[in-house]
Amino acid sequence: MKRLFVGLVLLLASFLSTLAPLEGVRGLAARIGPVRWLPDLLLALIVVALFARMSQLHRRMLFPRRGLRLLAVGIGLYAVAVAAASGSLGYALGVLPAEAAPVLARAPEFAARIAPLPIFVAAQVLLALGAFRALTHLVPPGEFEADF
Repeated sequence: MKRLFVGLVLLLASFLSTLAPLEGVRGLAARIGPVRWLPDLLLALIVVALFARMSQLHRRMLFPRRGLRLLAVGIGLYAVAVAAASGSLGYALGVLPAEAAPVLARAPEFAARIAPLPIFVAAQVLLALGAFRALTHLVPPGEFEADF
């Protein structure tokens, strides 16, 4: 359930970041102090939380919860893409001791050349596929009400 929630929030936040009507809110938030994407993330959190609450999503998921592995890989790729885009990946690899393995000496240089956009695209595709699989394998509302 947590992976589905995080996956839906990331998908919705990335969709909201493309909407031009929210540009004024993003500009205002950037002047106030928090990061520019915070309004998109907060709005996505609220919408997905309302969706999960109103649809009683936590009770309607079937076992063996299809799509959750795709969601986990998508979330992991999204984290790698954010780390690559922010430069944190190169910094983290620079902290590793180069004496342990000579290959690690060139790892920060390699990490700096990683383009985050293809990783973001792959993460979005995996999140969309995982969310689709998870949401299409829910117990129908009629069966759910009969059991509870």
